[in-house]
Amino acid sequence: MAIPISAGSADGPESWTRKGLGIVALCFAINMADGMDVTILSFIAPRLQAEWGIGSDTMGTLFSAGLLGMAIGGMFIAPLADRVGRRAVIIAALALMSAGMVASAFAGSVPVLFAMRVLVGSGIGTVLAAMAALAAESAPPAKRNMAVGVVQAGYPFAAVFTGLIVARLLPVYGWQGMLLGAAVLTVALFPAALLVLPHKQPVAEDDAKVEAGKVAHLFAPELRPRTIALWSAVFFGLMVLYFIVSWIPKLSIAAGLSETNGIYAGALYNAGAFVGTMSMSFLALRVPLGRLVPVMLVLAGAAMVTFGSVAMPVWATLCTAFAIGVLLQGGYNGVWPIAAGAYPEKLRATGVGWAIGVGRGGAVIGPMLGGYLMAANAPLPFLFAAYCVPLVICAGAAFLVERFKRPVS
Repeated sequence: MAIPISAGSADGPESWTRKGLGIVALCFAINMADGMDVTILSFIAPRLQAEWGIGSDTMGTLFSAGLLGMAIGGMFIAPLADRVGRRAVIIAALALMSAGMVASAFAGSVPVLFAMRVLVGSGIGTVLAAMAALAAESAPPAKRNMAVGVVQAGYPFAAVFTGLIVARLLPVYGWQGMLLGAAVLTVALFPAALLVLPHKQPVAEDDAKVEAGKVAHLFAPELRPRTIALWSAVFFGLMVLYFIVSWIPKLSIAAGLSETNGIYAGALYNAGAFVGTMSMSFLALRVPLGRLVPVMLVLAGAAMVTFGSVAMPVWATLCTAFAIGVLLQGGYNGVWPIAAGAYPEKLRATGVGWAIGVGRGGAVIGPMLGGYLMAANAPLPFLFAAYCVPLVICAGAAFLVERFKRPVS
C-alpha cells in the first residue's frame, strides 16, 4: 500500500510561533523529568546494592525493568497519540511516571521495585514518542531536526543535576528519599502540561488517506527500508547507551574512583551528553544527520576504549567520561530527529513509538549483559571493546535511514 509523503506547510508552521516555542520548551522540561526518573537508579545503585545485599546481575535486571516498560509504552500506548491526540497521551504518560516513582520510593523488595520501574518506564516510553512527534509538528520545517534534538537534550541536562544532588543528599536521605523527590518534581509538570499542550492535533491534507496508528503502514514499500534501518539503529544504539548510562558510576569505581567520584563521573557523562546533544541539534542545521551521527558514534567508541583500557589520573578519567557523553549520547540523540522526519505526520508517533519499543529490546539487553559480564569479572578493556561492535552497527544503520528517506517536511 502506498503511503503519501507530505511535504507541504500543513505539516508545520512556516516560522516560529510563541505557542510552538512554548510546546518545545514544555517537551524539554518533560524530557528532563524522564532523564531524572531513569538515571536516578544508576546513581543510587551502589547504595541500594549494599543495603539489600544484591549482586550486579540482579541490579542489571532492575535497570532493565524500566526499559521493558519503555518498550510497552512506546509500542502499545504511544501509537494512541496518532488517534486521540498528543495532549491526552502525554498527560496519561505523566500520570504513569508519577505513580510509579512514588511507589518505587516505598518498595521493600526487588520484585516490587521491578514492577514499579516497569510502570515508570511505560510512561517514559510513551511520552518520548509523543514528544518527538509534537516537537516536530510545532517547529518550522527547516528547524524540525533542531527542535527534536533540543528536546532530547532535556534528558542529560536533568541527569547532570540529578547526579550532583544525589551525590550530596544520598548519605542524608537515603535512596528512598531520592526517588520520592524525583516523583514530586514529575508531578509538578502537570499544571504546565495542562496549560501548554494543544487540544487539537493538526491534520495534513496529503496524509488524510493514512489511517492513523496502523503499524502495518510502517512497512509499506516506500517506508520499509527506512523502518528496518531505523529499528536497527535504535536497537543497537540503546544497547550501548543504556549500558553506559546504567553502569557509568559503577564502571568508574571499577576504574579506581571513589563512590562519590564515581557519581560525579556519571554526572559529568550527562553534562557531556547535554553539550553533545545541543551541539548536534545546531550542527544539524548545516551538516546532514546521516553524516554527523555516524561520525560522532565512531568517535564515541574510541573514547570508550580509552576509558576502559588506559590507566589515567582521576581528572583524566572524569574528562574521558565527559567526552563519552558528548559523543555517544550527542550522536545517538541525532537518531530521533532522523526518526521524526522519516514518517508522515499521521504515522509519526506510531513510527517513533515502535522504534522506541523495538529499541528497548537492545536497552534491556545492554545493562543486563553488562551486569552479567561484570559479575563474571570480565576485564574493563574487553567490556568496552565488546560494546563498540553494536555502536558501529548503529552508526551504519543511522546512515542508511537518511539514505533511504525521501524528503519529509
